[in-house]
This record gives sequence, C-alpha cells and structure tokens, in this order.
Amino acid sequence: MSKKIIFQKCHFNNIYFLFYIIMDFINLLIEYKFTPDKNETKEPENKYYLAQQILINLYIYNLSDFVAIIPYLIRKKLMKKKEDIEVETEDKSNIDDSTTLIYNDNKELVYDHKKKSVKFYCIVISILDFLQKFPLVLYSIIYSDKVISSYSFSCYISFEIILQFICSHFILKIRFNKLQYFSLFLNLGLFIIILTFDLINILKYDSFDGKSFYFYIFNILFYSMEYSYVKQVLLYGFLSIYLFMLIKGCLLLILVSVFSLIIFLTKKDVVSRIGYFLTNSPFKWLILAKVFSNFFLSLFLWIIIDRYSPNYYPFVLIFDQFFVLLLDKFIDSTEYNTMGFDLYIRIFLNIISTIGVMIHNEVVVINICNLGSDTKYFLDIEVKSEELFAKTSDPEIIKRYDSFNEMEEFTDEKINTVEAEGEKTSE
Repeated sequence: MSKKIIFQKCHFNNIYFLFYIIMDFINLLIEYKFTPDKNETKEPENKYYLAQQILINLYIYNLSDFVAIIPYLIRKKLMKKKEDIEVETEDKSNIDDSTTLIYNDNKELVYDHKKKSVKFYCIVISILDFLQKFPLVLYSIIYSDKVISSYSFSCYISFEIILQFICSHFILKIRFNKLQYFSLFLNLGLFIIILTFDLINILKYDSFDGKSFYFYIFNILFYSMEYSYVKQVLLYGFLSIYLFMLIKGCLLLILVSVFSLIIFLTKKDVVSRIGYFLTNSPFKWLILAKVFSNFFLSLFLWIIIDRYSPNYYPFVLIFDQFFVLLLDKFIDSTEYNTMGFDLYIRIFLNIISTIGVMIHNEVVVINICNLGSDTKYFLDIEVKSEELFAKTSDPEIIKRYDSFNEMEEFTDEKINTVEAEGEKTSE
C-alpha cells in the first residue's frame, strides 16, 4: 500500500469523548470555586485544604455513584415493559415447539464461576477506587501547611499513558504488536524528557513540592489498575454500568465510613471545617453541582472503557491538563516559578504523546518500516484480499498475487517441455 499514514474512520461512539471533555471542564471549574473566603474564615486557605480534599475526593465522589439509581430504575422499568411485550407475543403464537432441550451442567458451572469473579472484581475495584483518592488526602494530612499542586503540563501525562498500557497488557492480556511497542517507547522517551524539566524546576527553581510526586505515582497506579479491572467486569456482561456504579458506591461507602471514623477521632478540627462547607449557602449549591458533574464524568468514562478499552482514556488527559493550566491562570492566578521557556515545549511534547496514544489504539496506522504489518487494519485487508482471490476468476485481479505469477511460470515451463518432447517424437 502506497499510503504511509492511515487514519481510521470516526464512529458515533466517539461523541462520548467529547461529552467527557466537556464534563471534565465543568467538573474542574466547580472544584476551583471550592475556595473559602479569607475574610469570612479569617484563616489561611491551607487550613481548609484537608477538609476540602476529604469532601471532594471522598464524600462527594462517593455520593455521586448513588445518582446512578435514577437511570438504573428507569432502565429496569423499560426492560420490564419490553419483556412483558415479548412474553405476550409468545403467548399469542400457537407454534408447537417439540424441540428437546439438553441441560448443560458445564455451562452452569462456568456461569457461576464468572458471577463469583464479578463479585470479587467489584470488591477489588472499590478498594482501588478508594486508594486512588487516598494518596491526595494523605498528602494533606502529612503536610497540612502545604497545598498539593503540580506543574500543569508535566510528566504525568506520559507516565499515565505508559502505566495504563502496561496495566491493560497484564490484566486484560491485551497483546502488543510492533505499533504498540513503538507507541510505548515513544511515550517513554517523552516521559524522560519532561521528567528532566520537572526535576530542574523542582531542584533549581523550587516551583512546587517534589514530595507530591510520590503521592501522584500511587494515585495514577491505582486508577490505572482500577480501569483495567472495570473493563474486565463489563466484559462479563452481568452488570449494567448503572448497577456497577451502585455496587461500587455501596462498597466504597464502607471504606469511607471507616476512614471518617479515624479522622473524627484523630483530627476533630477537620470535622468543623467540613461543616463550614456544608452550612454555607454557596458551597451547598457547589456540592450539589459537583455530585452530578462527578456522576456524568464517571458515566462517560465507564462508557468509553466499555465500548473501547482503558487504553483510550489517555486521549482526554491532555485536555484535562490544559484546563488545569487555564483555570490556574484565569481563576487562581497561579504563577509557577519555572524555567519560563519550557511551557511551549511541554505542550508540543504532550501533543506528540497524545498522537502516540492514537497510534497505540490504531486510530492512526503508520505504514513505515513494516510497523503496521500486524495491525487489525492490515490483517483485515489481507483477509479481504484472500477472499477476493478465492472467489474471482478475473486474470487482472489474480495477477496481483505472487502465487499466480509462480503458477504462470510453472505453466510456461511445462508447455515448453511438452512442445520439445513433441518435436523429438515427430523426428
């Protein structure tokens, strides 16, 4: 094929990426408004930061899962109506079905085994869901005088992409071909370059707290594993996305309750500060908006993972980081003490990293140095070509294949031999 770069066709399901990006911006905008007024509290912002992290990352996030009960009940009612119609249709038909059904005990065992696996995975997902939020809260507990922050375009994008690919490979057994390895090493190279910028900014310019790196690493590790296990649960097909969110919310509530009890016994001042957010009118509306924005953000994420794979999630990472940069600039007016010139390099490198994600997921297929030879795109073309060759009798089509050329050479050689033998006989 003469084309070196092939773009796959867009599908209607791609609209969920747009929905996720829109909700991500709304969600971050609400979160940036969760800042107490210094004149009202008469205390520094960082005194309320731990209470803010617990409220947003644990309580509101957990509560948003229970919003799924509304679409779950609607879906259940619609399915009940559909089943009633189907039963009524079957009753009206007087078809005598004398087919003998054979009971398959093995099938029942497989069904039970998968159901037990789903229950186990739901528990694992809930624990990972709690653990991915906990490092950010833990940082605020240990360093109560600091506000966790990271440079908006940092090495986290490439690191998240690499970790998500690796988790999907080992948990979901997603096979890597040449193009996937190319994408993996591309992101690894970009990660090293941007990490170098980060280390210079931390060590030389003291732009942000380097210790936050360790907490972010665990945050990314846990949710990368979580997304892979979510895909595993959705593949079994026993749970709808809404029922899955409800089950996860119930299990997560247990972990959040245990954590809340520990906080109440050890840091009672945090409880009063959480109460400040719950009793002030502006924050009540923000909490309500945050609950629903979190629900839709999670919903679109699970739909993307269900219809594609966790490896598609990194598509939206660069937008998330870009929104953080905008909101830091225009709402918080945050200024980072950095090298200054590296922002545009970071943006450029992260755009390349996102293109690497497109290559990994074969949205873009590179037909250079035989990289795309074992991709689904080329394998499908090969299958279609073989089907066409098997069915056709058109010599022009057959000539495209080496097997025809070999057959033609063999036939010419055989004809020449027969003619030579015929001449000898006549003589």
